[in-house]
Amino acid sequence: MDSLLFLCARRVVAHRPLPALPADLYPVLFQAAFLDGRPLILRDLVASWPFPVLHFQRLVGRRELLRDHPCKLCVQAIILAVVAQLRRELEEPGCHSSLRVLDMTGLPDSASGRAPDGMSVWSGTVALAKACVEVLKHQQEFLRRGSKRHKGRSGAATASAAPKPPGVDVHTDLNVIGASYGILRDALQTGATGPLRLKCREFQAEELSASRIVTLLESLDPSCLRRVDLRFNNLGLSGLSVILPHLSRFPELRSLKLQYSNMDVRRLTPESAIGVRCLAGQLGMLPKLQELNLGSSRLSGNLRQILW
Repeated sequence: MDSLLFLCARRVVAHRPLPALPADLYPVLFQAAFLDGRPLILRDLVASWPFPVLHFQRLVGRRELLRDHPCKLCVQAIILAVVAQLRRELEEPGCHSSLRVLDMTGLPDSASGRAPDGMSVWSGTVALAKACVEVLKHQQEFLRRGSKRHKGRSGAATASAAPKPPGVDVHTDLNVIGASYGILRDALQTGATGPLRLKCREFQAEELSASRIVTLLESLDPSCLRRVDLRFNNLGLSGLSVILPHLSRFPELRSLKLQYSNMDVRRLTPESAIGVRCLAGQLGMLPKLQELNLGSSRLSGNLRQILW
């Protein structure tokens, strides 16, 4: 049964524009607006968010709630509100929002971008990546125009850059396939220089080559990653031997899934035996690993050597 406070919040978010509100009402209004599917209200709330952190799942509730409520337009509204805020902070000196961390971990997403019936599925990973690239391009263009104006006034060849706003860190789970690889690579490689920065907690890649997976892993923040899921990538022992050394740079990695990696060593050769020992050694370099999934990897009779 809904509380009286939540019922009142639903009445408030049913009308736009919102009245002036005390800060302690923002969380329940956010929850009501999301669960009632009111993206414009969510944009208004995020635009004036009075706290440094907006933790999506804590505000909305259990993961089951997120699955039960179509959230494409609502999540997109939140991303657009943060983009608009960052552009405003850049263009209007002195205009600073309180929001510095947006935590969107735990949101349902589509790695493949396709539904079972063939209809297109919106991808939160792609939306965030595009937002990162868009905001960075806007910042670069704004600074370029400012530099030209300064040079025109002073005649100097160089100009002091305007102070950059602090930006927003987005904690999120990233799902990537070949079609979304390019935009995610560009977003991650902005690193700490962009106003909108991706901090990945769970990384899932499907149908990517080992070299592309390594490129993305090298661009992730080492302090944030907790889970890696590499499925249907047909990597084999040789591909995994390329990828696994790069996982040692993530000190908090707890879960590694390598399902359908096509490590067919049922007929062990001297080369594949060396590969199995190498795989075991590389897994041993992940001291905080608590979960290892090697499902459908065709390791019959050799699992003991890997786990030894």
